[in-house]
Amino acid sequence: MKNFFTTLLAFLLFTQAFAQDTTKVLFIGNSYTSQNDLPNLFKMLAQGAGKNVVVDSYMPGGVSVGDTAQGTMAHMNNPAVFAIINSNKWDYVMLQDNQGRFCLGYKHFPASSYVIAGHKKIRDSVLFNNHCAHMIWYAGFGPKAGYPPYGNTGQALIDSIYHNYQYLHDTLGQILAPIGPAFNRIINGYPNIDLWFSDGVHPSLYGSYLIACEVYTTIFKSSPIVSNYNPGISSSEDSLMKNTCYATTIDSLNSTGLSSITPTITRTGNTLKVTGYSNVVWYFNGAVHASANGITTINQAGKYYAVVTDNFGCQFKTLEQTYGLVGIENIAEGEIVLYPNPADEAIVVKAKDIESITIINALGEVVFLEKDLSEATQIPVKDWREGLYFLALKNKEQTRFEKLMVKH
Repeated sequence: MKNFFTTLLAFLLFTQAFAQDTTKVLFIGNSYTSQNDLPNLFKMLAQGAGKNVVVDSYMPGGVSVGDTAQGTMAHMNNPAVFAIINSNKWDYVMLQDNQGRFCLGYKHFPASSYVIAGHKKIRDSVLFNNHCAHMIWYAGFGPKAGYPPYGNTGQALIDSIYHNYQYLHDTLGQILAPIGPAFNRIINGYPNIDLWFSDGVHPSLYGSYLIACEVYTTIFKSSPIVSNYNPGISSSEDSLMKNTCYATTIDSLNSTGLSSITPTITRTGNTLKVTGYSNVVWYFNGAVHASANGITTINQAGKYYAVVTDNFGCQFKTLEQTYGLVGIENIAEGEIVLYPNPADEAIVVKAKDIESITIINALGEVVFLEKDLSEATQIPVKDWREGLYFLALKNKEQTRFEKLMVKH
């Protein structure tokens, strides 16, 4: 009998792990989504990170969610839209509307377009088909030259569009993809990268790839930097896009609603815990990790996350976070331990034979530089802005080591 229950437990853990192995994502939009084939960019990015995804799309050019003049072509009235929604049990459905409908001022939408009603109708259909599904609202951008009088530049429109998408989120719930804020980070920090296509309206390859990275981070709650996929841009630009989106997602957890479907990990010493759920499965570096009653123990440095199941059978994932052991006394040569990560007040970097450390924020600015390191160096981060930081460490032979850190 004991062997039976042991086998049953192993089977249940395998089943839960397998259930998380395939993520089904549907894209509904128009030429903003079909430009550069955004669904395929996302698919390749996910597969490059070892994620198993099923992706489909419906993207006829020029179609909006609820424009009355479009009749049955409008997404909210189109049988083809609801047919593809019902064709699979989608985990996530990204809905991209005509962004011009969102830049007329807060809570102001064109009378000829049922923006809120249209999004609600599609949301309700998605949730009826799969009550555990999540809508992702495409909070994006307008024309590069702006849309006077509501904005004289594309960047000026982004804030207006995002403000209205936050109203949509406040009204209908679900999740915002902070595409506009990610655009702003690139525009402000790297103005030589043109996120718009030559027509000044649609996204360039850079813009579409940035959106794909933002969708990835929103869905998988981890950095796409682990993906080996690159759409054909330079390696530095590839890293920039991936890191910018992860930092934007982390910074926006509360305003986008992503925090509402992201269980919180509590750390005490070398113990990690998620409370409030009867079923919690822990993972270490992508493999099921031993746990009991929602608690697991850090026994080596690496990536930890948990998948929980609520009383309605819906599964939610925590952020993937890197943890090192607290109280490590013996550090092997070349080994680097960073904790806590994410951090609020300070981080501790433990390393042997490391001569220098440089910390850079997501905009490429050096925020910390130290050349005389002890084996355990404590670095205050309390006053740093929230987001992703890159740590570059060099030893006596000038060999470079890299780490990522998130400031909450």
